[in-house]
Amino acid sequence: MKKALAFAAVLVAAAAAMVQAQPVTGANDPSSAMPSLAANARPEKPLSPEYPARAKRLEQEGLVMVSLRVLASGAVTDAQVRSSSGYVLLDEAALHYLRDAKFVPARDQSGAPVDSLVQIPVSFVLQD
Repeated sequence: MKKALAFAAVLVAAAAAMVQAQPVTGANDPSSAMPSLAANARPEKPLSPEYPARAKRLEQEGLVMVSLRVLASGAVTDAQVRSSSGYVLLDEAALHYLRDAKFVPARDQSGAPVDSLVQIPVSFVLQD
């Protein structure tokens, strides 16, 4: 029986509204105070990465946790797999898609856009 794509591009409950967003300070000085965020970075539009055709044929499923650095401009400058799905095809698809995604930047308490780190779960699920 063929499985239909029910790709949870719901991105695990819409990426849990950006799991664990953290501001990024310019320096690696541990003594500098970390500002708190008034608003987390979030995608400009719903995220829907493409399920790799080969991964579908191989019936690969899994959850990829991706860590992103989102600049104050909303651009992604760094994307890394924080937790693998166990399948290179799925991990690479999540990374490739999220590197090109555009975000509404995080904002500090004064409302100014700031760089931030976010973690986004990307779930690849096939359903009957």
